[in-house]
Amino acid sequence: MNRRVDGLDAASWILTAGQVCLAAAIAFLGPTHPLPMHFNVSGQVDRWGDRAEMAGMVLLLATIAVIGLLTRRWPKRAAGGEGDHGTALARFAAVLVLSMIALLSACLTWGWVDQPGPRFGMAVVGATLALVGAVLGKTKPNAMIGVRLPWTFQSRLAWDKANRLAGRLFLWGGLAGLAAAPFAPQPLGFQALHFGVLAVAAIVIFESWRVWRSDPDRRSSWSQE
Repeated sequence: MNRRVDGLDAASWILTAGQVCLAAAIAFLGPTHPLPMHFNVSGQVDRWGDRAEMAGMVLLLATIAVIGLLTRRWPKRAAGGEGDHGTALARFAAVLVLSMIALLSACLTWGWVDQPGPRFGMAVVGATLALVGAVLGKTKPNAMIGVRLPWTFQSRLAWDKANRLAGRLFLWGGLAGLAAAPFAPQPLGFQALHFGVLAVAAIVIFESWRVWRSDPDRRSSWSQE
């Protein structure tokens, strides 16, 4: 048994169980006044809901986590089996991001975040990008997180290079956004971070496609574990 893999999977299940408990707490103990449910690109609330809707959203996050954890063997050849540390790390990172969103939902529900605006949104997005970027380069093909494109599932070289590139760009871009959040002019800073994410996505998609096109072993790359 791989203790590191077992530990990461156990932590993932604990975080998922916490999301379910949080959804129940919001549904039964949350305030009855309108709650912020959606924010525009300027970081301002543009839609309100009730505690049932907020609880449903958190429960949906937990459901996504459960599905991802139960499909940990997919794709078998690509992931290298259930005991692969890189895949377990990817599962944990994905569940951790979902848990951060659930925690943010709790903060909005009980007013622990006073009047969230673009600065707060920029900090949250920056921290999330940095977290994802820190693990992307270490992940192997999996069902939950990474540059999951048709051609990256046909070429292990394309997968590795695309995720390493995305990891570096998201890590440093996220840290820069987090550091700049208290000082950047708003909502320009918040909007710039979003456009930066789109730019990184475009760069990574093109680079992964380019590597796939030049990989002579792209049809058999999955067997090269």
